[in-house]
Amino acid sequence: MIPRGYFYVICCACSFGFITTLAKISFNEGATTHTVVFFRILSTSILMGIWSFWTGRKLQSLEKNKEQVPSRLPLPLIILVTGICISVMSLGYLGSVKYIPVSLSVLLFFTFPFWVLIINYIIDREIPKLHKFFAFIVAFFGLALSLGPTWEVLDLLGIVLVLCGSVASAGFIVAGSKAVHLVATPILLFYSNTLAVFLVGAVMIYSETFSISLTILGWTGIGAVCFLFTIGQFFLFTGTKHTGSTQASLILNVEPLISIVAAIILLGEQLSIAQYTGVAVVITALLMAGDNPKRLFLRQKRQTGT
Repeated sequence: MIPRGYFYVICCACSFGFITTLAKISFNEGATTHTVVFFRILSTSILMGIWSFWTGRKLQSLEKNKEQVPSRLPLPLIILVTGICISVMSLGYLGSVKYIPVSLSVLLFFTFPFWVLIINYIIDREIPKLHKFFAFIVAFFGLALSLGPTWEVLDLLGIVLVLCGSVASAGFIVAGSKAVHLVATPILLFYSNTLAVFLVGAVMIYSETFSISLTILGWTGIGAVCFLFTIGQFFLFTGTKHTGSTQASLILNVEPLISIVAAIILLGEQLSIAQYTGVAVVITALLMAGDNPKRLFLRQKRQTGT
């Protein structure tokens, strides 16, 4: 069986992977980027707030978990950073496609696993094992084959936006993976997304890009995006509690592959031989990444002394 942490992060990748295609459907029906971003963050805030209130979730005891806390940073600061990162990640990533090709935007955004490595080194002096670092490089190469980015149209603003989104995504993963050792995941998502609602809302008011004049199909797409974004975040931080931020960021490389599959199913797109090769390369990189590659598929047998 797939280890629990891997399973949760893969579920997150599947959820996020379908968002790209569903968002494209909403855009075709008149939705703006900021509208989709705002509603998906707002939905997470509301749903996690209701869940937290209903179940009576509270902060975990710091005394009981003192030895498990992976960071000395205060919890309010971690939640603040997580909320800001959600806003910058969403606005930067989706906003960049106005200026550069989508394939290039996705490829540059998925440099975030490398940013995770850098942030973890700065904060905790964590240095990945050589085979894991090599797996990161192989996975990125596989994504380049799968996405087949176009380099003919380069706009500096688009590149800056997507790279800001990539760094913010790394910060989101690292900060959130530390916060879940101090606070229940629904509480973390409620506070961080509530903060992000105000930040994204301010951007929408300033840019005057909010629009609700959509078709039924457009609203259906937004509703699906909201649901997938909410459960995707929950799966992500439930998984990182077991895998850590570095391993989770590598597993998330399957997200673009899920997006490709979603495009085939929902939009009728076709894969080239190079894309099939890229998919195989990414999967190979995931197998290389673990301390024991077999753990990705087979749970280690417990020692019984026999």
